Order: sequence, then C-alpha cells, then structure tokens
Amino acid sequence: KGIKLTGNVRLFQRTNGRWYVRFTLNGKRRMLSTGETDRTKALLKISEIVKEAELEDTLGHKVKTDVTLSELAKEYTPYAESNKAPSTLYRDKSRMRKLLETFGKKKLSEITGRDIERYMQSRRKEGKQPATVNREFALLRHMLRKAVEWDYLSGSPARTVKPFKESPGRVRYLSDSERERLLDACSGMLKAVVLTALLTGMRKGELQGLTWDDVDFERREITLKRTKNNEVRVIPISKDLLPVLHRLHNERLYSHYVFSKPDGRPYGNWHRAFETACRRAGIENFRSHDQSTPLRLTL
Repeated sequence: KGIKLTGNVRLFQRTNGRWYVRFTLNGKRRMLSTGETDRTKALLKISEIVKEAELEDTLGHKVKTDVTLSELAKEYTPYAESNKAPSTLYRDKSRMRKLLETFGKKKLSEITGRDIERYMQSRRKEGKQPATVNREFALLRHMLRKAVEWDYLSGSPARTVKPFKESPGRVRYLSDSERERLLDACSGMLKAVVLTALLTGMRKGELQGLTWDDVDFERREITLKRTKNNEVRVIPISKDLLPVLHRLHNERLYSHYVFSKPDGRPYGNWHRAFETACRRAGIENFRSHDQSTPLRLTL
C-alpha cells in the first residue's frame, strides 16, 4: 500500500520487499528505489533521492552517489596542492588522517550533518581545543563543497553544522632577556626556526611552508606569496639571519624546504620541543597556537 507524502511524492512497497518512491518532476513521472526494505529507513532516504533526481534533471546526467570520502580525498589532494599554501597542506595532512579514520569508508551521500556534529563533539571529549576541531571541520566542509561542484553530492551535509566558538586569546611579546634565554635553551633545527622567527616575525605556518624558492640570497629577501591575508610580503634578510640561512642551505642541498629533516621532509612539528625549551628558559603561561610564532606567546 502506498503512502502519500508532501506534495506529489508517494512511498510504496513492491513484492520484492523494497520501498520505492514515486514523484513527478517537471511533468515527468519518476519511480526510484530507496534500496531499503525497512519503512523507517526508506522514509529517511526520500529527501536525498528527490534532490538527486532534481540535480540530475538540471545537469542532464546522473550524480555519482557511491563515492566514499577516501575516494574524494584522492581527487581533492591534487586540487589542494595547486590551490593551497605549503604550510596549509602540511597541517591538512594530519587533519585529513583524522577525518578519514571516521568517515573514510562512508559514502558521501551517507554522511549527515549529525554525523559531523558527533565527530566534532567526540574530538572535544578527547581534549582537543575548539580551534583544532574547527580547522578539521573547515577541511571537511571544503571537501564536501568540492564534492557538490564535482557532481558527487546534490548538497553538502556540512551546511547546517556550526563551528565551535573560539576564545581570541592574548598576545605577550618576549623581553630581550627571555629571547636570550629561549635561544640558549634551543638547539639544532629548532634554534634556527626560533632565530628566524625572532628576526623576521614570520608566523608558524609561514615558517613551516618556507622553501628555498622563497629565499633570494642575491637580493637578501624572503618573499612570502601565500600569507594569512593572501598578500605578497617581502622580508629583508638581516646580517644576523644571512649566515643561518646559508648554513641550512649547505646542510640540506637536496631539500625543498628551508627547515627540514635529514630526509628532506619539512620540519614542522616542533610543538613539544618548543614547549620544552620555554620551560628550560623559565618562560611560563605558554600555549601553542596555530597562528603564533616563537616571537609571540599566546596566553
């Protein structure tokens, strides 16, 4: 027996046990299977089925609804590499891993706004800060928006999800004495990172993504093409910074990144080492922040 729903949509069960939805779209009668034998589950799928049919009618071709988030990630990654700053790509790798742990095997059409909210809530229960969870959500939201553009979804389930509120924090600048103690407490690549930050005021993300293509030894300039404000910024290389960069360049001849590990990969995860150095230097009330640099301490 058919069940009449809102408008011209009707749900009914066939002899094979599956529930079907019948509706009229632009004067044409359509009948599509929900793929469900359970009436409640079938009812939950009606809106999605009708929206996909409407999009198919508009685009003139069928929307690919069986794509998983892992499959989308493989297509999204090359797009991101061409459109995002290296520092953002670096941070997105860990965010992507966390997202795929939860949503990787799920079809895009099966991800709901409630699923995303549960994920965000679980991350907060793990002790993650609102800013951290919001950045993960922002990546997922952007991926789902691209999925809509690429005809994998009729609409993004993230559109109804709201990010957590973030506290703005306060910034305290290091005194001359604190700077000296901090440098004394650092060693190796961390010391080069901290010294560069102190001499240039570069942000953490800018330091992580800095490449030798950005460094001009002849002009003694560092050019940041993808800054937080999407502006090109030129930083002069001081006489104190020049020998540091020369040494790094000679030590890492085959590395693309200025601050790198021996194998050439970017040296970007210095959070614990920096906090340890701050404790040794007697610098208190420090909390690492995505946008901070060793020049500024976010309280």
